[in-house]
Amino acid sequence: MISLLVKLVIIVLLVLAIAGFLRTWQVRRGENQKAFLAGSAPNPAPNEFYNGKVQNRSTSWLGKMFDSAANSGINLFYNGDGTDVEKYPFKTYAGKGALDKQTDVLKIDYNLPENSWYVRLILDEIVQVAPNEYLGKILVKIIPGHPFALGYFTLKK
Repeated sequence: MISLLVKLVIIVLLVLAIAGFLRTWQVRRGENQKAFLAGSAPNPAPNEFYNGKVQNRSTSWLGKMFDSAANSGINLFYNGDGTDVEKYPFKTYAGKGALDKQTDVLKIDYNLPENSWYVRLILDEIVQVAPNEYLGKILVKIIPGHPFALGYFTLKK
């Protein structure tokens, strides 16, 4: 019984890894990848609220609120009852892209104790593409040292 369970877990992990590699391959070959690589590290760092949009998706996510002095922020969502709710705090710091090592980015890291374990696996990276306009890449850190890219989002003042 245990060996069957172990085999099932291994199969599920292999399927997830293959799906992650395939999605990353797709994300890195799209038009947004070219724009991301052409962007630059945000200067100055974003501060206050930026409207967010996930390309080709309708979501309840409204955007991100940044506190550049504290290197932190939080996401804002529409609650469905006419109110907005803040969820998923993050810390920010400058660095090289996790997959695009030649690109300077602002990392939006959700690995904080107050976030659920699955949210803590997410790492967003943004580059500035115009004044007060950013292109972000959504990454998931499942395999240490090899994050998977899931897609892109935009932030605008």
